[in-house]
Amino acid sequence: MDATMSKTDAFIANVIERRLADPRTDDYAKDCLETFKSVYQDAVDAMKRTEEDVQARNYYKANVDVSAMSIYGDDTEFKKFDNWAQGIASDCLDKITNQSN
Repeated sequence: MDATMSKTDAFIANVIERRLADPRTDDYAKDCLETFKSVYQDAVDAMKRTEEDVQARNYYKANVDVSAMSIYGDDTEFKKFDNWAQGIASDCLDKITNQSN
């Protein structure tokens, strides 16, 4: 989960922040990017809560929190990142389900 949080933080810094700083990015795109940035930061918070939930053996809450990681994007970089994030979320849900059985 720590690696997932790091990769998400890197995506924010390397893709979103770069596009926000680009003078060619119009106001509409900037608004969208700010929304994505907020969503991805919320996803990192959800991952932190999931780690805490698993450590506390609260698998039901971990399941809810990891589901909050679901993120969507509309261009190639965002779709690629979203596919990766969805795979991580699915893997986490499988592990949480196995722990709770």
